[in-house]
Amino acid sequence: MCIALGVIFACGRLSAQTPAAAAPVAPAVTRLQQMESIYQKELSARHIPLLGKYLVELQRQAATATDKAPYEAEIARVQQIISSGGVVDLIAAQQPQTGTMPMPPAPAVPPERKQALIALAPALADTVTPPAAPDSATAPVSEAEWRIERIAAGTYDVLLHYSCPDLNAPLPVAVEFAGQSLEKTLEADRGTKDEQTFRIFRVGSLTLTGDQRGETLRLVVGDKSSPKLILKNLLITKPRPAN
Repeated sequence: MCIALGVIFACGRLSAQTPAAAAPVAPAVTRLQQMESIYQKELSARHIPLLGKYLVELQRQAATATDKAPYEAEIARVQQIISSGGVVDLIAAQQPQTGTMPMPPAPAVPPERKQALIALAPALADTVTPPAAPDSATAPVSEAEWRIERIAAGTYDVLLHYSCPDLNAPLPVAVEFAGQSLEKTLEADRGTKDEQTFRIFRVGSLTLTGDQRGETLRLVVGDKSSPKLILKNLLITKPRPAN
């Protein structure tokens, strides 16, 4: 009996001392993707207001410069950065030189944003109602005005990159620019499931018979006292070719 108890006791000690199976370790690429996603969101919230101030200053300098070409090139570059989310991926930019580190895939960007000639965020507006938080990449908007430093003659689509989770009734949208007016209704079935889900809404088409400089674009959405639309960007793009 004593021998049997001793064996049982010894087995119990051995069993108690056996380490538990190690939890599976997440692959390095998955961790990189999670870190990159957090990093992109934080940088976007900080960079867009700064880029907006830089863009406004570039536009002011361009208005009085003798040689406008360098300013216009830099304005186009900054607008492209803002339309892509406001983050410069420095590691990806260095990849052609260093080349081997696996990078997580970039977030999907709507085709309209990739093709945007001008992307106007709430942070870039000269005036916006209600006032937008200075560090926010999006904002509820009922009215907003932006100064367009330069846009060439041609035909352009005007689009909203928006979220609208509380859309219970049709919402009128109007855009005014260079003596032209666009009006369209955002129907109730065009709402979004939450504030983090964004969609594209085409307001209409502008045809400019001549180059425009320093003109103000005005956006009016619904009732000023109760803003429902959350704006990420107002996009001015070349029309999509007919299928």
